[in-house]
Amino acid sequence: VQHLLGDPQPDERIRATLGTPPSDALPALPQSEFDRLCDGLAAVPLVYFKGRPDVGQVNTATALCDAYNASLTVIDGEKLAKLDMSFNDAWRLAIREAYLNESALLIDKWNALLGDDTQPDADLWDALYSYERPVFLCGDKDWEPMNPHRQRRMLRAEFDVPDVPERMATWQSVTLDAGIDIEEAVLGEISNKFRIPRDSIRRAVNTALDVAATRQQPVTRNDLYTGIQSHISLQLGALADRITPRFTWKDLILPPEQMEQLHEITNRARFAYRVQQEWGFIKRIANANGVSALFAGESGTGKTLAVQVIATALGLALYRIDLSAVVSKYIGETEKNLSRIFSEARSSNAILFFDEADAIFGKRSEVKDARDRYANIEVAYLLQQIEDYDGVAIMATNLRQNLDEAFTRRIDFMVDFPFPDGEYREKLWQAHFPPEAPLDPAINLADIAERYHLAGGNIRNAALASAYLAAADGGVISLDHIRSAIRREHQKMGRLIYD
Repeated sequence: VQHLLGDPQPDERIRATLGTPPSDALPALPQSEFDRLCDGLAAVPLVYFKGRPDVGQVNTATALCDAYNASLTVIDGEKLAKLDMSFNDAWRLAIREAYLNESALLIDKWNALLGDDTQPDADLWDALYSYERPVFLCGDKDWEPMNPHRQRRMLRAEFDVPDVPERMATWQSVTLDAGIDIEEAVLGEISNKFRIPRDSIRRAVNTALDVAATRQQPVTRNDLYTGIQSHISLQLGALADRITPRFTWKDLILPPEQMEQLHEITNRARFAYRVQQEWGFIKRIANANGVSALFAGESGTGKTLAVQVIATALGLALYRIDLSAVVSKYIGETEKNLSRIFSEARSSNAILFFDEADAIFGKRSEVKDARDRYANIEVAYLLQQIEDYDGVAIMATNLRQNLDEAFTRRIDFMVDFPFPDGEYREKLWQAHFPPEAPLDPAINLADIAERYHLAGGNIRNAALASAYLAAADGGVISLDHIRSAIRREHQKMGRLIYD
């Protein structure tokens, strides 16, 4: 009744499930494939779009409908399935919106509406099958309807993130249209690092233009990086935390051997496309796309700091995986969580950081019961995911000896973070006192470093604690303040200290 009276608003009971098609949609398929679909749309078919979410399916469907001057109703299948109402009522209301709008119909996240037999509710399928306009179904897996006497054809298209040359062409086109003068080498570096769809490239450029306009200066390389990072957000819920890297190479104090290894990790990620694609190594060596590394060392020796330095150098998003949320006591749930993490991370080429990795990557045990067998399956599954991941995966452990040998054999880099000796402890003390800090000139940091055997994390804590003690006691950081802070660190570690 509201529709007939001229109210264009959708039924409020399902409003949250409806999406808005873009007004200036560009197809995310090669032109020849798009043209074939466009020609086939005249027969009013079903259309199945396979691919991870948000890589251009809605844009492509909108562009196809635009070619026929038709509108499109977009429904989120996952949200529809979770509505607090009867599922039959929910999908009937959703399809009614499409009828009232006289539009084509697109159901995103189609897999959420499938049962254990990978088929939808029979009445829902009948309603979609008999809908008199094109119906687009978007799923992330292969799917086939099972009704044997189906007369209506189902066209198919597969969506993926464009490869490096396609991304490069999109970056060049979008920046040129926006009047951005940027070096081709910079666009090449960005195209190689960030596996993002065309729409995300356009959004990133718009954000970069906003950032530059705020400064009233031309768009720079850093503005483009800011734009990209602004539109990368993995949907991982409680499984991971995003870390904003703040440190660079000058903040990292390690022996030359470890520093060289960290630079090798960075360069391997940076030049992956050149070696694998342009030089053809991907044809000769299987599973050579990604970079995996294990950082081993005592707590406080710089493992997490090193991960942040690598993320800063590469300009990639960094996510720390919460293993307590990943590992589940329910059989099969751990694998589901790991699959979700790696699937999401592939969309943005994010760096995955597994801290205290031995909690899940430990030695596979002798099978004595069902739980042992499934624990071993979890380790094997993770090894497979690490090998297949085409980004950077870094694991950290305090207990390298606890890791499974099969796991360590498949890691590209093994970096041992040593406990700092006197020379490096002195450098750490110097690094943690800023030039502006009112440090008593009589303090001999070399003597403190030699006397107190602390890791970098403990030195950081002690330096900061001594500054607060000084701020409350005259404003100059003295030797007594530093000793008091060191004493507190030893107490936290359960150690006795003798001045």
